[in-house]
Amino acid sequence: MSERKVTLVLVAIFILGAAARLFALALDGPQHPDEFFQYLEPAWRHLTGAGVETWEWRRGVRSWALPGYNGSWMALLFALGVLDGVKVVTLMRLHWALLSLALVWAGWRGGLLLARGLVPPGNEGSDAAPAGWQGGVGAALLCALFPLLARFSVHTLSELAATLCLVVALVMTGELATVPAGRGKAVWTGVLYGLGVGLRVQYAPLALVGGLWLLTGRRFRQLGWVMAASLAPVLMFGIVDRVTWHGFFASYVRYVEFNLFEGGAASFGTLPITWYGSQFLHRLPYGFAVLALAGLLGIRASWPFLSAALGVLVLHTVQPHKEERFLMLFWPLALIAAGGCIGAWAARASSEKARWPRAAWLRSSVAGALILGILLDGALHCRGNDFDLPPARYPAQAWVGHQPDVTGLLYDEPLYVGGYAWFGRTVPQVQFQAGLLANPIFSHVLVGRDSDAARTTERAGFSVLYTSGDFVILRRQ
Repeated sequence: MSERKVTLVLVAIFILGAAARLFALALDGPQHPDEFFQYLEPAWRHLTGAGVETWEWRRGVRSWALPGYNGSWMALLFALGVLDGVKVVTLMRLHWALLSLALVWAGWRGGLLLARGLVPPGNEGSDAAPAGWQGGVGAALLCALFPLLARFSVHTLSELAATLCLVVALVMTGELATVPAGRGKAVWTGVLYGLGVGLRVQYAPLALVGGLWLLTGRRFRQLGWVMAASLAPVLMFGIVDRVTWHGFFASYVRYVEFNLFEGGAASFGTLPITWYGSQFLHRLPYGFAVLALAGLLGIRASWPFLSAALGVLVLHTVQPHKEERFLMLFWPLALIAAGGCIGAWAARASSEKARWPRAAWLRSSVAGALILGILLDGALHCRGNDFDLPPARYPAQAWVGHQPDVTGLLYDEPLYVGGYAWFGRTVPQVQFQAGLLANPIFSHVLVGRDSDAARTTERAGFSVLYTSGDFVILRRQ
Protein backbone atom coordinates (compact mmCIF):
# COMPACT_ATOMS: atom_id res chain seq x y z
CA MET A 1 0.00 0.00 0.00
CA SER A 2 1.18 3.51 -0.72
CA GLU A 3 2.12 5.98 2.01
CA ARG A 4 -0.71 8.29 0.94
CA LYS A 5 -3.34 5.58 1.36
CA VAL A 6 -2.05 4.64 4.82
CA THR A 7 -2.13 8.31 5.81
CA LEU A 8 -5.76 8.53 4.70
CA VAL A 9 -6.56 5.39 6.71
CA LEU A 10 -4.95 6.91 9.80
CA VAL A 11 -6.90 10.15 9.36
CA ALA A 12 -10.10 8.09 9.14
CA ILE A 13 -9.15 6.20 12.31
CA PHE A 14 -8.57 9.45 14.20
CA ILE A 15 -11.95 10.76 13.02
CA LEU A 16 -13.66 7.54 14.11
CA GLY A 17 -11.89 7.72 17.47
CA ALA A 18 -13.07 11.31 17.98
CA ALA A 19 -16.62 10.33 17.00
CA ALA A 20 -16.59 7.43 19.48
CA ARG A 21 -15.53 9.81 22.25
CA LEU A 22 -18.18 12.37 21.35
CA PHE A 23 -20.73 9.55 21.43
CA ALA A 24 -19.51 8.56 24.89
CA LEU A 25 -19.68 12.19 26.03
CA ALA A 26 -23.31 12.40 24.95
CA LEU A 27 -24.46 9.10 26.46
CA ASP A 28 -22.15 8.13 29.33
CA GLY A 29 -22.84 9.82 32.66
CA PRO A 30 -20.50 10.05 35.65
CA GLN A 31 -19.03 6.74 36.82
CA HIS A 32 -17.54 7.71 40.17
CA PRO A 33 -17.85 10.62 42.65
CA ASP A 34 -14.09 11.17 42.44
CA GLU A 35 -14.31 12.62 38.94
CA PHE A 36 -16.13 15.58 40.49
CA PHE A 37 -15.01 15.79 44.11
CA GLN A 38 -11.30 15.04 43.69
CA TYR A 39 -10.40 16.78 40.42
CA LEU A 40 -13.04 19.39 39.51
CA GLU A 41 -14.69 20.48 42.73
CA PRO A 42 -11.46 21.61 44.47
CA ALA A 43 -10.65 23.86 41.51
CA TRP A 44 -14.20 25.23 41.40
CA ARG A 45 -14.12 25.90 45.16
CA HIS A 46 -10.80 27.72 44.84
CA LEU A 47 -12.10 29.91 41.98
CA THR A 48 -15.59 30.69 43.30
CA GLY A 49 -15.36 30.23 47.06
CA ALA A 50 -18.19 27.68 47.08
CA GLY A 51 -17.60 23.95 46.94
CA VAL A 52 -17.65 20.64 48.77
CA GLU A 53 -14.46 19.75 50.64
CA THR A 54 -14.19 15.98 51.03
CA TRP A 55 -12.12 14.27 53.72
CA GLU A 56 -9.17 13.73 51.36
CA TRP A 57 -8.74 17.49 51.04
CA ARG A 58 -9.14 18.05 54.76
CA ARG A 59 -6.41 15.49 55.46
CA GLY A 60 -4.16 16.55 52.58
CA VAL A 61 -3.87 13.18 50.84
CA ARG A 62 -4.38 14.60 47.35
CA SER A 63 -2.01 16.66 45.22
CA TRP A 64 -3.22 19.99 43.88
CA ALA A 65 -1.38 19.40 40.60
CA LEU A 66 -4.26 17.91 38.58
CA PRO A 67 -7.02 20.10 40.10
CA GLY A 68 -4.71 23.04 39.45
CA TYR A 69 -4.43 22.07 35.79
CA ASN A 70 -8.21 21.69 35.51
CA GLY A 71 -8.65 24.97 37.35
CA SER A 72 -6.50 26.77 34.80
CA TRP A 73 -8.90 25.74 32.06
CA MET A 74 -11.86 26.68 34.24
CA ALA A 75 -10.39 30.14 34.85
CA LEU A 76 -9.95 30.58 31.09
CA LEU A 77 -13.57 29.56 30.51
CA PHE A 78 -14.71 32.03 33.17
CA ALA A 79 -12.72 34.78 31.46
CA LEU A 80 -14.42 33.89 28.16
CA GLY A 81 -17.83 34.25 29.81
CA VAL A 82 -18.64 30.55 30.26
CA LEU A 83 -20.02 30.55 33.80
CA ASP A 84 -22.66 27.82 33.63
CA GLY A 85 -21.49 24.84 35.71
CA VAL A 86 -22.87 22.17 33.36
CA LYS A 87 -21.17 23.77 30.36
CA VAL A 88 -17.87 24.11 32.21
CA VAL A 89 -17.86 20.48 33.35
CA THR A 90 -18.94 19.26 29.90
CA LEU A 91 -16.13 21.21 28.23
CA MET A 92 -13.65 19.75 30.73
CA ARG A 93 -14.85 16.25 29.88
CA LEU A 94 -14.59 17.06 26.16
CA HIS A 95 -11.06 18.35 26.70
CA TRP A 96 -9.96 15.06 28.29
CA ALA A 97 -11.75 13.04 25.61
CA LEU A 98 -9.85 14.83 22.87
CA LEU A 99 -6.55 14.48 24.75
CA SER A 100 -7.17 10.73 24.92
CA LEU A 101 -6.72 10.59 21.14
CA ALA A 102 -3.02 10.52 22.04
CA LEU A 103 -3.63 6.81 22.57
CA VAL A 104 -4.44 6.48 18.87
CA TRP A 105 -1.08 8.02 18.03
CA ALA A 106 0.57 5.70 20.56
CA GLY A 107 -1.23 2.74 18.97
CA TRP A 108 0.05 3.67 15.51
CA ARG A 109 3.66 4.19 16.59
CA GLY A 110 3.66 1.26 19.01
CA GLY A 111 2.06 -1.17 16.56
CA LEU A 112 4.49 -0.06 13.86
CA LEU A 113 7.39 -0.68 16.22
CA LEU A 114 6.18 -4.17 17.15
CA ALA A 115 5.52 -5.22 13.56
CA ARG A 116 8.98 -4.08 12.48
CA GLY A 117 10.45 -6.14 15.30
CA LEU A 118 8.62 -9.26 14.15
CA VAL A 119 8.78 -9.01 10.34
CA PRO A 120 11.92 -8.17 8.39
CA PRO A 121 11.40 -5.13 6.11
CA GLY A 122 10.87 -5.89 2.44
CA ASN A 123 11.95 -4.05 -0.65
CA GLU A 124 9.36 -1.27 -0.67
CA GLY A 125 9.28 1.41 -3.32
CA SER A 126 9.91 5.07 -2.66
CA ASP A 127 6.19 5.85 -2.23
CA ALA A 128 5.42 2.75 -0.15
CA ALA A 129 4.01 2.98 3.36
CA PRO A 130 6.40 2.46 6.30
CA ALA A 131 7.41 -1.14 6.92
CA GLY A 132 5.06 -2.77 9.41
CA TRP A 133 2.24 -0.32 8.73
CA GLN A 134 -0.28 -3.14 9.23
CA GLY A 135 0.71 -3.41 12.89
CA GLY A 136 0.41 0.34 13.35
CA VAL A 137 -3.02 0.49 11.74
CA GLY A 138 -4.28 -2.50 13.74
CA ALA A 139 -3.14 -1.09 17.10
CA ALA A 140 -4.38 2.41 16.26
CA LEU A 141 -7.80 1.06 15.31
CA LEU A 142 -8.08 -0.86 18.59
CA CYS A 143 -7.04 2.16 20.68
CA ALA A 144 -9.42 4.44 18.77
CA LEU A 145 -12.55 2.30 18.91
CA PHE A 146 -12.25 -0.08 21.86
CA PRO A 147 -15.49 0.94 23.62
CA LEU A 148 -14.20 0.79 27.19
CA LEU A 149 -11.38 3.21 26.34
CA ALA A 150 -13.80 5.57 24.58
CA ARG A 151 -16.10 5.53 27.61
CA PHE A 152 -13.26 6.06 30.04
CA SER A 153 -11.88 9.02 28.08
CA VAL A 154 -14.70 11.38 29.10
CA HIS A 155 -14.18 10.96 32.85
CA THR A 156 -11.98 13.46 34.66
CA LEU A 157 -9.93 11.00 36.72
CA SER A 158 -6.22 10.84 37.50
CA GLU A 159 -6.05 7.33 35.99
CA LEU A 160 -6.82 8.78 32.56
CA ALA A 161 -4.21 11.54 32.73
CA ALA A 162 -1.55 9.11 33.99
CA THR A 163 -2.45 6.53 31.33
CA LEU A 164 -2.02 9.04 28.50
CA CYS A 165 1.40 10.11 29.76
CA LEU A 166 2.76 6.63 30.44
CA VAL A 167 1.53 4.82 27.33
CA VAL A 168 2.97 7.53 25.07
CA ALA A 169 6.20 7.47 27.12
CA LEU A 170 6.54 3.70 26.72
CA VAL A 171 6.08 3.93 22.94
CA MET A 172 8.69 6.69 22.75
CA THR A 173 11.00 4.50 24.86
CA GLY A 174 10.67 1.75 22.28
CA GLU A 175 11.71 4.16 19.56
CA LEU A 176 14.68 5.28 21.62
CA ALA A 177 15.67 1.66 22.20
CA THR A 178 15.52 0.63 18.55
CA VAL A 179 16.19 3.72 16.44
CA PRO A 180 18.97 6.27 16.99
CA ALA A 181 17.36 9.43 18.31
CA GLY A 182 18.46 12.78 19.62
CA ARG A 183 18.43 14.16 23.12
CA GLY A 184 15.09 15.91 22.64
CA LYS A 185 13.00 12.75 22.40
CA ALA A 186 14.71 11.30 25.48
CA VAL A 187 13.96 14.46 27.45
CA TRP A 188 10.28 14.46 26.48
CA THR A 189 10.06 10.75 27.29
CA GLY A 190 11.43 11.41 30.76
CA VAL A 191 9.03 14.30 31.31
CA LEU A 192 6.08 12.05 30.44
CA TYR A 193 7.30 9.33 32.82
CA GLY A 194 7.64 11.84 35.63
CA LEU A 195 4.19 13.28 34.99
CA GLY A 196 2.53 9.86 34.74
CA VAL A 197 4.04 8.49 37.94
CA GLY A 198 3.37 11.75 39.78
CA LEU A 199 -0.28 11.68 38.75
CA ARG A 200 -0.71 8.02 39.71
CA VAL A 201 2.18 6.64 41.74
CA GLN A 202 0.68 3.12 41.58
CA TYR A 203 1.63 3.04 37.89
CA ALA A 204 5.37 3.24 38.64
CA PRO A 205 6.08 -0.36 37.41
CA LEU A 206 5.57 0.85 33.84
CA ALA A 207 8.46 3.29 34.19
CA LEU A 208 10.70 0.44 35.39
CA VAL A 209 9.86 -1.55 32.26
CA GLY A 210 10.83 1.46 30.15
CA GLY A 211 14.21 1.64 31.87
CA LEU A 212 14.76 -2.08 31.32
CA TRP A 213 13.91 -1.69 27.63
CA LEU A 214 16.62 0.94 27.22
CA LEU A 215 19.12 -1.17 29.14
CA THR A 216 18.55 -4.24 26.97
CA GLY A 217 18.96 -2.05 23.91
CA ARG A 218 22.23 -0.70 25.37
CA ARG A 219 20.92 2.85 25.12
CA PHE A 220 22.73 4.05 28.24
CA ARG A 221 23.01 7.69 27.24
CA GLN A 222 19.30 7.87 26.35
CA LEU A 223 18.45 6.22 29.68
CA GLY A 224 20.46 8.85 31.49
CA TRP A 225 18.61 11.67 29.77
CA VAL A 226 15.23 10.01 30.42
CA MET A 227 16.00 9.61 34.13
CA ALA A 228 17.32 13.15 34.46
CA ALA A 229 14.34 14.67 32.64
CA SER A 230 11.86 12.69 34.73
CA LEU A 231 13.10 14.50 37.83
CA ALA A 232 11.73 17.85 36.63
CA PRO A 233 7.99 16.97 36.86
CA VAL A 234 8.63 14.95 40.02
CA LEU A 235 10.19 18.05 41.58
CA MET A 236 7.21 20.06 40.36
CA PHE A 237 4.83 17.78 42.27
CA GLY A 238 6.97 18.22 45.38
CA ILE A 239 6.92 22.01 45.05
CA VAL A 240 3.15 22.03 44.55
CA ASP A 241 2.79 20.10 47.81
CA ARG A 242 5.21 22.48 49.54
CA VAL A 243 3.13 25.48 48.48
CA THR A 244 -0.30 23.93 49.16
CA TRP A 245 0.32 21.44 52.01
CA HIS A 246 3.46 23.06 53.52
CA GLY A 247 5.71 20.07 52.97
CA PHE A 248 7.59 18.55 50.02
CA PHE A 249 5.62 15.55 48.74
CA ALA A 250 3.31 15.92 51.76
CA SER A 251 0.24 14.56 49.95
CA TYR A 252 2.16 11.44 48.84
CA VAL A 253 3.45 10.78 52.35
CA ARG A 254 -0.04 11.14 53.83
CA TYR A 255 -1.48 8.99 51.04
CA VAL A 256 0.94 6.15 51.83
CA GLU A 257 0.30 6.51 55.55
CA PHE A 258 -3.46 6.34 55.08
CA ASN A 259 -3.53 3.44 52.62
CA LEU A 260 -0.67 1.23 53.82
CA PHE A 261 -0.13 1.92 57.51
CA GLU A 262 -3.66 2.88 58.55
CA GLY A 263 -5.42 0.42 56.23
CA GLY A 264 -7.69 3.19 54.98
CA ALA A 265 -8.20 1.81 51.48
CA ALA A 266 -9.75 -1.39 52.85
CA SER A 267 -12.39 0.69 54.64
CA PHE A 268 -13.93 1.44 51.23
CA GLY A 269 -14.47 -2.25 50.52
CA THR A 270 -12.37 -5.28 49.68
CA LEU A 271 -12.59 -7.74 46.81
CA PRO A 272 -10.97 -11.16 46.16
CA ILE A 273 -7.63 -11.48 44.42
CA THR A 274 -9.33 -12.84 41.30
CA TRP A 275 -11.61 -9.83 40.82
CA TYR A 276 -9.61 -8.01 38.15
CA GLY A 277 -9.24 -11.17 36.09
CA SER A 278 -12.97 -11.81 36.20
CA GLN A 279 -13.62 -8.18 35.29
CA PHE A 280 -11.36 -8.45 32.23
CA LEU A 281 -13.22 -11.55 31.11
CA HIS A 282 -16.52 -9.81 31.71
CA ARG A 283 -15.48 -6.91 29.45
CA LEU A 284 -14.04 -9.12 26.70
CA PRO A 285 -15.27 -12.70 27.24
CA TYR A 286 -14.37 -14.03 23.78
CA GLY A 287 -11.82 -11.53 22.52
CA PHE A 288 -9.62 -11.66 25.61
CA ALA A 289 -8.16 -15.00 24.53
CA VAL A 290 -7.31 -13.47 21.12
CA LEU A 291 -5.79 -10.45 22.86
CA ALA A 292 -3.61 -12.58 25.12
CA LEU A 293 -2.61 -15.14 22.48
CA ALA A 294 -1.65 -12.52 19.90
CA GLY A 295 0.55 -10.69 22.39
CA LEU A 296 2.20 -13.91 23.59
CA LEU A 297 2.93 -15.18 20.09
CA GLY A 298 4.86 -11.99 19.42
CA ILE A 299 6.48 -11.90 22.86
CA ARG A 300 9.98 -11.17 21.58
CA ALA A 301 8.73 -7.77 20.41
CA SER A 302 5.67 -7.22 22.63
CA TRP A 303 7.30 -8.06 25.98
CA PRO A 304 7.62 -4.42 27.16
CA PHE A 305 3.89 -3.79 26.74
CA LEU A 306 2.87 -7.11 28.23
CA SER A 307 5.35 -6.78 31.12
CA ALA A 308 4.08 -3.28 31.94
CA ALA A 309 0.46 -4.46 31.84
CA LEU A 310 1.27 -7.48 34.01
CA GLY A 311 3.27 -5.45 36.51
CA VAL A 312 0.48 -2.95 37.06
CA LEU A 313 -2.03 -5.82 37.31
CA VAL A 314 -0.02 -7.69 39.95
CA LEU A 315 0.54 -4.56 42.04
CA HIS A 316 -3.17 -3.75 42.10
CA THR A 317 -4.28 -7.36 42.54
CA VAL A 318 -2.56 -7.68 45.91
CA GLN A 319 -4.34 -4.54 47.16
CA PRO A 320 -7.59 -5.38 48.98
CA HIS A 321 -9.55 -2.40 47.63
CA LYS A 322 -10.21 -2.75 43.90
CA GLU A 323 -12.02 -0.66 41.31
CA GLU A 324 -12.12 -1.09 37.55
CA ARG A 325 -10.82 2.43 36.90
CA PHE A 326 -7.60 1.64 38.78
CA LEU A 327 -6.51 -0.73 36.01
CA MET A 328 -7.68 1.12 32.93
CA LEU A 329 -3.99 1.46 31.99
CA PHE A 330 -3.99 -2.29 31.29
CA TRP A 331 -6.18 -1.99 28.21
CA PRO A 332 -4.16 0.28 25.88
CA LEU A 333 -1.00 -1.69 26.67
CA ALA A 334 -2.69 -5.00 25.85
CA LEU A 335 -4.41 -3.58 22.77
CA ILE A 336 -1.17 -2.19 21.32
CA ALA A 337 0.58 -5.52 21.92
CA ALA A 338 -2.23 -7.49 20.26
CA GLY A 339 -2.85 -5.07 17.41
CA GLY A 340 0.84 -4.82 16.59
CA CYS A 341 1.31 -8.59 16.58
CA ILE A 342 -1.83 -9.28 14.53
CA GLY A 343 -0.71 -6.60 12.09
CA ALA A 344 2.73 -8.19 11.88
CA TRP A 345 1.06 -11.44 10.88
CA ALA A 346 -0.71 -9.58 8.08
CA ALA A 347 2.54 -7.85 7.11
CA ARG A 348 4.22 -11.23 6.74
CA ALA A 349 1.36 -12.25 4.46
CA SER A 350 2.01 -9.21 2.26
CA SER A 351 5.68 -10.14 1.92
CA GLU A 352 4.62 -13.62 0.75
CA LYS A 353 1.98 -12.36 -1.68
CA ALA A 354 4.05 -12.96 -4.80
CA ARG A 355 4.46 -16.67 -3.99
CA TRP A 356 1.07 -17.46 -2.45
CA PRO A 357 -1.40 -14.68 -3.37
CA ARG A 358 -4.52 -16.52 -2.17
CA ALA A 359 -2.97 -17.53 1.17
CA ALA A 360 -1.74 -13.97 1.69
CA TRP A 361 -5.23 -12.57 1.05
CA LEU A 362 -6.73 -15.11 3.46
CA ARG A 363 -4.25 -14.29 6.20
CA SER A 364 -4.85 -10.54 5.88
CA SER A 365 -8.62 -11.12 6.00
CA VAL A 366 -8.27 -13.21 9.17
CA ALA A 367 -6.13 -10.50 10.78
CA GLY A 368 -8.79 -7.88 10.03
CA ALA A 369 -11.54 -10.15 11.32
CA LEU A 370 -9.67 -10.70 14.60
CA ILE A 371 -9.35 -6.96 15.23
CA LEU A 372 -12.99 -6.31 14.35
CA GLY A 373 -14.00 -9.27 16.54
CA ILE A 374 -12.20 -7.74 19.54
CA LEU A 375 -13.99 -4.43 18.95
CA LEU A 376 -17.39 -6.08 18.54
CA ASP A 377 -16.94 -8.22 21.66
CA GLY A 378 -15.90 -5.10 23.58
CA ALA A 379 -18.93 -3.21 22.31
CA LEU A 380 -21.31 -5.93 23.45
CA HIS A 381 -19.93 -5.86 27.00
CA CYS A 382 -18.93 -2.25 27.61
CA ARG A 383 -22.00 -1.12 29.51
CA GLY A 384 -22.31 -1.11 33.27
CA ASN A 385 -19.97 0.08 35.98
CA ASP A 386 -18.64 -1.41 39.19
CA PHE A 387 -19.72 1.76 41.06
CA ASP A 388 -23.49 2.22 41.06
CA LEU A 389 -23.99 5.93 40.39
CA PRO A 390 -27.62 6.75 39.44
CA PRO A 391 -27.32 9.10 36.45
CA ALA A 392 -30.77 10.67 36.83
CA ARG A 393 -29.69 12.79 39.81
CA TYR A 394 -27.35 14.86 37.65
CA PRO A 395 -29.91 16.44 35.28
CA ALA A 396 -32.16 17.00 38.31
CA GLN A 397 -29.44 18.91 40.16
CA ALA A 398 -28.55 20.83 37.00
CA TRP A 399 -32.21 21.80 36.52
CA VAL A 400 -32.28 23.36 39.99
CA GLY A 401 -29.04 25.22 39.27
CA HIS A 402 -30.70 26.91 36.29
CA GLN A 403 -33.73 28.20 38.25
CA PRO A 404 -33.51 31.95 38.95
CA ASP A 405 -35.44 31.65 42.24
CA VAL A 406 -33.28 28.97 43.89
CA THR A 407 -31.88 30.01 47.28
CA GLY A 408 -30.83 26.62 48.63
CA LEU A 409 -31.01 22.88 47.84
CA LEU A 410 -31.51 19.83 50.02
CA TYR A 411 -30.52 16.52 48.41
CA ASP A 412 -30.58 12.93 49.55
CA GLU A 413 -27.04 11.78 48.60
CA PRO A 414 -24.28 14.42 48.80
CA LEU A 415 -21.65 12.36 46.94
CA TYR A 416 -24.02 11.10 44.24
CA VAL A 417 -24.44 14.55 42.69
CA GLY A 418 -21.99 16.88 41.00
CA GLY A 419 -21.10 19.27 43.80
CA TYR A 420 -21.04 23.00 43.23
CA ALA A 421 -19.12 22.64 39.96
CA TRP A 422 -22.05 20.90 38.27
CA PHE A 423 -24.65 22.96 40.15
CA GLY A 424 -22.99 26.19 39.03
CA ARG A 425 -24.39 28.28 41.90
CA THR A 426 -23.03 29.49 45.23
CA VAL A 427 -26.27 28.99 47.16
CA PRO A 428 -26.13 26.34 49.92
CA GLN A 429 -26.45 22.61 49.14
CA VAL A 430 -27.00 20.39 52.18
CA GLN A 431 -27.90 16.76 52.76
CA PHE A 432 -31.61 16.29 53.34
CA GLN A 433 -32.89 16.43 56.92
CA ALA A 434 -36.57 16.84 57.73
CA GLY A 435 -35.78 19.52 60.30
CA LEU A 436 -34.24 21.75 57.63
CA LEU A 437 -37.48 21.96 55.64
CA ALA A 438 -38.65 24.74 57.93
CA ASN A 439 -35.62 26.86 57.06
CA PRO A 440 -36.76 29.29 54.32
CA ILE A 441 -33.31 29.41 52.73
CA PHE A 442 -33.86 25.95 51.21
CA SER A 443 -36.19 26.56 48.31
CA HIS A 444 -35.75 23.21 46.50
CA VAL A 445 -35.40 19.54 47.43
CA LEU A 446 -33.97 16.65 45.36
CA VAL A 447 -35.05 13.19 46.59
CA GLY A 448 -36.30 9.84 45.32
CA ARG A 449 -39.73 10.01 43.70
CA ASP A 450 -41.51 7.52 45.94
CA SER A 451 -39.32 7.96 49.02
CA ASP A 452 -40.33 8.84 52.56
CA ALA A 453 -38.29 12.04 52.12
CA ALA A 454 -40.50 13.07 49.17
CA ARG A 455 -43.68 12.50 51.15
CA THR A 456 -42.29 14.37 54.17
CA THR A 457 -41.30 17.27 51.92
CA GLU A 458 -44.78 17.48 50.37
CA ARG A 459 -46.36 17.56 53.81
CA ALA A 460 -44.06 20.50 54.64
CA GLY A 461 -45.62 22.55 51.83
CA PHE A 462 -43.43 21.68 48.83
CA SER A 463 -44.76 20.54 45.46
CA VAL A 464 -43.18 18.57 42.61
CA LEU A 465 -41.91 20.69 39.70
CA TYR A 466 -39.50 18.40 37.84
CA THR A 467 -38.95 14.67 37.42
CA SER A 468 -35.75 12.92 36.30
CA GLY A 469 -35.97 9.14 36.25
CA ASP A 470 -36.62 7.98 39.80
CA PHE A 471 -35.92 11.41 41.28
CA VAL A 472 -38.04 14.52 41.77
CA ILE A 473 -37.42 18.20 42.44
CA LEU A 474 -39.85 19.85 44.88
CA ARG A 475 -40.11 23.58 45.44
CA ARG A 476 -41.39 25.53 48.41
CA GLN A 477 -44.77 27.12 47.71
